[in-house]
Amino acid sequence: MSFWRKHGDRFLDGLITYVFRTPSWPSRLLRAGGALIVAGLGVGGLVGDLSWIDADRVVRLAVQADGGGLSVHWSQVTVFLGILLAAAGSVLGVIDHIADRRQLRKQSVVVLEHRGLHQTVDTPLASAVPKHLKGRIDLLPVDHRQSTSTSQISSPEDALSQIAGLRQQLRQKRDAAGPGNVRLVYGGMAPVPLTFLTGMMVGNEAGLTVMDWDRFAERWREPDGVDDGDRFTVAGLEELQDKTTEVALAVAVSFPSDVDGIRATLGDMPLIRLALPSLSTTAHWSADKQSAMSKDFTDLLGNLMAKGVKRIHLFIAAPNSVVFSLGRHLDDRLHPEVLVYQYERSASPPFPWAVKMPTHGQSAAQIVKSGAIPIHVAIT
Repeated sequence: MSFWRKHGDRFLDGLITYVFRTPSWPSRLLRAGGALIVAGLGVGGLVGDLSWIDADRVVRLAVQADGGGLSVHWSQVTVFLGILLAAAGSVLGVIDHIADRRQLRKQSVVVLEHRGLHQTVDTPLASAVPKHLKGRIDLLPVDHRQSTSTSQISSPEDALSQIAGLRQQLRQKRDAAGPGNVRLVYGGMAPVPLTFLTGMMVGNEAGLTVMDWDRFAERWREPDGVDDGDRFTVAGLEELQDKTTEVALAVAVSFPSDVDGIRATLGDMPLIRLALPSLSTTAHWSADKQSAMSKDFTDLLGNLMAKGVKRIHLFIAAPNSVVFSLGRHLDDRLHPEVLVYQYERSASPPFPWAVKMPTHGQSAAQIVKSGAIPIHVAIT
């Protein structure tokens, strides 16, 4: 296909889309002008003569139609008005296009791709950015794979350092692009504590799109499925005695919580369970359902605070996007101290380390080895 044909077809497709599908004043003027021109020509009273002469040839285009003088007069007026409207629409359309291009150059789509597992996907998240997000792609990768050995994180401290400045990086990108010009797309496959912390760092970021890897369709996708109505159920809260200052909280979405592993890690600490009735690796593909899970999670944190809980040991078995969303809803000023644990089945104990979230004046997250924090279950 020739250059001119290729770009000519693209121009015509864009023009047709703009004129007939884009609701704007320039497109309305173009449609009205086109309609008047067609109407004027259809009256049958148009007379015109267009000539072009040079030294070698003469080209003349003449339009002659039958009709009375009045018909000719109104036909010419109609066509003339149509030309004026079409010209005005074209000029305004060009002005709008230039303004849109300038605005588009200001807009940025920050793609935060979080990788931390060796068994990760090769398809970059940037290739799956939804088409309705306009602007230049600005990559912000967080990759912990150099800190991993096979399926385990060999250096959690190094991995944690990659997230430490994330909030500042996002703020700098917003400031550079200007208010309202940054959209954020998050997706990844990373260890639970680091994903939860990343969600906390992002927080209530405006213009956020969360994506997850669909293992069966083998593609990145948004949680755009139908809400099946399943909601978290809570177990163990009623039996919890008041003024218990420290509890374990097991959240189960995709797989059952490893209760034996939690006991091996924390002993006989009171255990609260927050679980879906039907556990599945595909139970998270509804945005409404994820919002409901986040609300149930924060409500439970509030209930635990009301009972006097000061510290929560958090164990999550859920897809990446759910863990990220739960992290976004942790309030660093109001909620209790939270430690999120990493699960490694072959380790002893099975939850060998946790990330202590930056809350209550603690400026940075910390890696805590299991057993390194003294456990006080009941302090009055």
